[in-house]
Amino acid sequence: MQAAIRLLPLALLIASCNNVDGPDGEGVVWTGFNYSWDLLSHRIALSEVTVEEDGSLSLGIIGGDWSTGSTFTDAPLYQVSYQNVSSRGLIIEHGSTELLLGPDEEVTASASITDTSILDMENAVVVLRGYKIDTDIEQSADYPEDYDPALGYTSRGFGFSLTELDAAGAFDVSAALRWGPQDRADMNSAIPHAQSTVVVSWTAIGFSGDLTAQSISSTVDYDWDPPYTEHDAIGETDLPITLGDDNPGFLGLRSFDLLIVDQDGTDGGCYLRRFGLKALQDSTGLPQYAIADGTNSSAFEEIALTFTAAADLVWISLADKDATVEVVEMSGTHDVGAVTIPAP
Repeated sequence: MQAAIRLLPLALLIASCNNVDGPDGEGVVWTGFNYSWDLLSHRIALSEVTVEEDGSLSLGIIGGDWSTGSTFTDAPLYQVSYQNVSSRGLIIEHGSTELLLGPDEEVTASASITDTSILDMENAVVVLRGYKIDTDIEQSADYPEDYDPALGYTSRGFGFSLTELDAAGAFDVSAALRWGPQDRADMNSAIPHAQSTVVVSWTAIGFSGDLTAQSISSTVDYDWDPPYTEHDAIGETDLPITLGDDNPGFLGLRSFDLLIVDQDGTDGGCYLRRFGLKALQDSTGLPQYAIADGTNSSAFEEIALTFTAAADLVWISLADKDATVEVVEMSGTHDVGAVTIPAP
């Protein structure tokens, strides 16, 4: 199905005389996502949201055999936002880092940029460009034979983070992937041995201008009145973003984490209906607040959950007063599995 795409251009052009050193640069910078299932909640077997260099999207979602048509069919809905940035005194490099998780829930790997001229700019930062979680990989000898890892697992949430660049252009990439047992005995016996690949995509940015940062976090105890308990997203009053100034600039995500906890205190996971975190910007491009989802609202709600959303953000204020920033919002539906959505 053809995805519905909406492009929101922002007029961030300010005429002036510039004395900005450095090369002319341009690129895409991610500001978040939301995925939801149309009918039911599901396991996570595949989840991918990545903005490619040309503005296209690499997306993917599989929720086990109740999503693929083997047992039942469901439809995924997506929202992804990013910015097209063009400025003098700007260098952008895109990369990705692959990690193997399991049975450890959190893993950190070292990464480094290749374009070290980024470090010669007035400021430098590395931000997230997306992620991919894939459970359909070869497992260890301890993994039970009666559960297919391609079906995925019930979740207690996930998150990704990047450290600052050091003097040599190195930084750490961390991923947290939390599974939890539920109503399937074969899945439950597999979770302690399960391994998954995670790809964290990133964007390194060297620029002339100023850098400011903010951390946001909020927690909600959701009601439990199945089926289809109303679970509103965490939004405007809970995750305000106070970054931004009068100069052309853009937003970046250094980290985000979606944490789901059983209100009864067990380590149980859940089938997810909606999940994600996305920053919203006003008509001038300034960030306003983030909106976050982590809910199991569905025909079957196995636990009453507490949801915590957290993120570290940066605002890159550009010295080039003629810089342009265009906010792009893409949304729609696609077939279950991995797909590519062209740039608008």
